[in-house]
Amino acid sequence: MKMSQHIVYLVLGAMITLGLVFIIGAGPNGSQVGRYQVSTCLKRDWVYVYVIDTATGTVKFVDEKNENKPFEEIKSSR
Repeated sequence: MKMSQHIVYLVLGAMITLGLVFIIGAGPNGSQVGRYQVSTCLKRDWVYVYVIDTATGTVKFVDEKNENKPFEEIKSSR
């Protein structure tokens, strides 16, 4: 291989790597990464899903009827 091909591959690899870093790390300013956590519990062939808001401490039970609702619209389990 010629030296120019090595440089082209090096530059191409660096551009792809930087592009992936920017895409994966992209998010709106002020976004809270890790704010919500999911916990599951298995009881008698049923899976219970709880979503925890780590900023406020609110725990909400997610079932089939509120599966696609935003977190704010789900009733709190407290």
